Amino acid sequence: MSDPTVKKVVTNEANYWDTFYAHKFTVSVPSQFCCLTAIEAPKTRPFVEFGCGNGRDSMYMATQGFRVYSGDLSGAAVANLKKNSPSNATFSVCDVSKPEHVQSLVDEARAGANADDNFNITMYNRFFMHALDEQQEYVYLEALASATKSGDTLYMEYRCSLDEALEKEHGKGHYRRYVETAKLVDLLETLGFSIKYEITGQGMAKYKAEDPFVSRIICERN
Repeated sequence: MSDPTVKKVVTNEANYWDTFYAHKFTVSVPSQFCCLTAIEAPKTRPFVEFGCGNGRDSMYMATQGFRVYSGDLSGAAVANLKKNSPSNATFSVCDVSKPEHVQSLVDEARAGANADDNFNITMYNRFFMHALDEQQEYVYLEALASATKSGDTLYMEYRCSLDEALEKEHGKGHYRRYVETAKLVDLLETLGFSIKYEITGQGMAKYKAEDPFVSRIICERN
C-alpha cells in the first residue's frame, strides 16, 4: 500500500533526497532498532547499511567498534558523512535499484570479513523498505540474495501496512509504501532467507507524538 496522493518519480529520487538532507542533516542518537542490532550482531562481522540517510545508525555502530560500510542514494548525504566519518566507517553512493551497486557494497564489506567466521557479514536497513516501490524492493532483495552467502544476516525495520492511517511527524508530500509484512516474509523465504525473528507493533519507533506501526525482521541467508 502507498499514499495515493503522492506519486513516486524514480528519475528524480536522488534530487529529492539531496534536497531533503541539505535541510535535515543532523547525526543524532541512534534508533532503538540500531541499539538492538548493536547488542545482537557479532562485532567481528562487517556491518553494511543500505539507505543510511544522515548516518545516525551507521555512525553509532562505528562507535561501538563495528567496521561499517554504508550506502545511500543521496550523493549530498554521502558527501556530508565522508567529512566526519571515523576510520572504521566507509560511505558511498548506492542505488539499490541497480544490482551492481548492491553487489559492490557487499563485496567491499566481504573483503574485510573474518575467515574464522566464514567471511559472513551483517546487513541492515531501517525505515528504508517503505521508501521503495514494489519493483525496487524486488530488485534490491534479489540482488541481496545473489550477493550474499550462507550465514549472512539481514536486520530490517520499516513502516508496515497498519501504519498507513496514522498521523506523521515528517514526510508529508513524499512517497511512502506501507509494506505488507506477510508478503515480504514470503518473498524473503522464496529468495533463500530464513526468518529468525519477526514482530509487528507499536512502541518500537516512537518519535515525539508519533508512535508508528512498524515491523522488524531478522533473517539469515540459507
